[in-house]
Amino acid sequence: MENNKANEEISKFKLLSGYGGPGSLIHTEYGSTLVSCIEEWGFIKKVQELIQQAGTLKRSELEYVVEQATLAAIKISDDSRLLLELQQRKKLNSLRYLVLMPDIELDDFFKIIKRREKIQLAVNSTFMPKGFFNKFNNHKVYSAWYRKWRAGSRDAADFFPPRDGDYVLKQDNIALVCENGHLSDFPWSEYLRYKVENPNPVRREVPLLGAPKCCHAPDIRIIDTSATASGFDTKWLSCKNEGCPTGSGTSLKGIMSLKINCSGHKPWEVATGNVNGYFGDSTVRRQDPLSEPCNSAHMRVVLTTANNIYYSRVLSSIFMPNELFMSDARLQIVALQDELEAAKAQNDFERCLVISQQIKALESEDTAASSDEMSEMDRDLMYRFTEFRALTTKSDAQINVSDDLVVRNVTANLNQDLTPFFNRILRIDNLKVTSAQLDFSRIDPVDSLADITRARNIFRSKPDNVQVYPVVENFGEGILFSFDRTKLDQFMVDGKRFQNLFSLPRSRFASIALRLAELKDWQLYFVHTFSHLIMRELEFRCGYPTASLSERLYVSNEQETMMYGCMIYTSEGAEGSMGGLIAQTRESNLNDLILNALRRAEICNSDPLCWESEGQGLFELNLASCFFCSLVSETSCEQRNIYLDRRILVDPDFGFFKDVL
Repeated sequence: MENNKANEEISKFKLLSGYGGPGSLIHTEYGSTLVSCIEEWGFIKKVQELIQQAGTLKRSELEYVVEQATLAAIKISDDSRLLLELQQRKKLNSLRYLVLMPDIELDDFFKIIKRREKIQLAVNSTFMPKGFFNKFNNHKVYSAWYRKWRAGSRDAADFFPPRDGDYVLKQDNIALVCENGHLSDFPWSEYLRYKVENPNPVRREVPLLGAPKCCHAPDIRIIDTSATASGFDTKWLSCKNEGCPTGSGTSLKGIMSLKINCSGHKPWEVATGNVNGYFGDSTVRRQDPLSEPCNSAHMRVVLTTANNIYYSRVLSSIFMPNELFMSDARLQIVALQDELEAAKAQNDFERCLVISQQIKALESEDTAASSDEMSEMDRDLMYRFTEFRALTTKSDAQINVSDDLVVRNVTANLNQDLTPFFNRILRIDNLKVTSAQLDFSRIDPVDSLADITRARNIFRSKPDNVQVYPVVENFGEGILFSFDRTKLDQFMVDGKRFQNLFSLPRSRFASIALRLAELKDWQLYFVHTFSHLIMRELEFRCGYPTASLSERLYVSNEQETMMYGCMIYTSEGAEGSMGGLIAQTRESNLNDLILNALRRAEICNSDPLCWESEGQGLFELNLASCFFCSLVSETSCEQRNIYLDRRILVDPDFGFFKDVL
């Protein structure tokens, strides 16, 4: 595809987020496109080339890669904590660089990537589904329409956007997905034959993929049979090829309830980038998707706009200097790695051998290097605990060794009534949050409590071959609240309310959410609700919406990682990122912020129904909490607006803060 034909500017935060990434469908002005795996991302290819080039030069690889990447407007992340975590969690033993998603700007008129020397930075994608309809409702795959176009002696460059003559084609909106992450086009011809031969099928799973087509040269057409109704019940599928044994065709009634054998297709792993251009390869239209065996029971029919077609799992990291989280052995390893780079640049092979042996010995001592057997849940917990421990036990001087993390302890600004409830309150003037996508799933989301074997990697290479990983950075400010553990231990919670809540009958879809509630118990409800009340109060006091805020929860009842706290922060460009948030930590504001947040929670427009609730919200896992009193924007909440109960904080009989209200 030519550079001025298929480009669209999409936010980098959309391409690496909880809603998008490799394997996701992005809806553009040209149609639905499937984002390719990271090996097909131009800026990733560029850094990999720099690594190879550095091997032929007599200089430090790190120095050369950073220098040349900067010239190409590519930045390398310095979050070594996240790098180390990805190496261990994803078994990426060769991972060396975290690369920031670059800003790629287009010319608004010509759709050309600005500054042609940076053309290799583009992110590639392919059409998905591959099927398109013309104005007569005839259906063909993208490559077939292209062959028809070229058969008319037309210029290949004029085919895009895909068209039949002067008419722009309309893309199909149905796809097949399975719980193991595979994705396929719907097999219209095979379905037509099967449905005609089996007008009343009794099998739950239909063997369509790989089945015979309706005829030797299918000419599929789908039309509406009613001008006043909508939906698939009114659509009629037929083949217009003379002599096709399917005759007049069949209705599409019941198509969304089909269960089809899985193809194991992985179309996001198809090579899409021309080695000489980085911005797309026109031969992609002729490629079949890669595939693998699949043990899934079946594939489901979904609309391309469905929410369950893609779930992303993202790991976000608060930047911390090495001194705050690395063991002594790991710090020595980092220093020796720098020496090793210098020895390589000087071709001092004897010195390289000695340093390599020292690094290997230290890695055997490092406790972090032996944590490969930790579960995903334990990894998530330890990652949070590492930063919570540093922020709540280190002094300001020990923390403020980098401009990317600047804090000030403002606990002294609390009055004597509130002081006993908090261990520490930090004003975070500078904060850098780096996020990396771990993997993705379809049908159901995957998290640390679920079976992560169903998750798909965002790369197609073997883990040992991955050297570069994409990340995004956000800068902002925030407030950290750490609760006093002694006060919480003395708190007499009304445990019967939570026991009754957890014992309610629920569907299987609530099982994972319920497990987390039972694991972290009332402490999760306590910390999470406080976080939401503070966000809502900031909305009243500062005038910006909760959608501009984010929360980071620190909750663990395990003795080794015990922590109770939350961080409220805002990102660059959002309301409150110019000092409005941290201004609330002044002595004149901090106490009012907390007390007013709690007082507002005493009354809800839905009371007494909300106050007396025994289960409401998603999966009925909230108690006294609804949209009127303590729910916030979905994008601001880490836990989908569940695990909330304001009574545990403000109930006049047993609330944690009842003595100060």
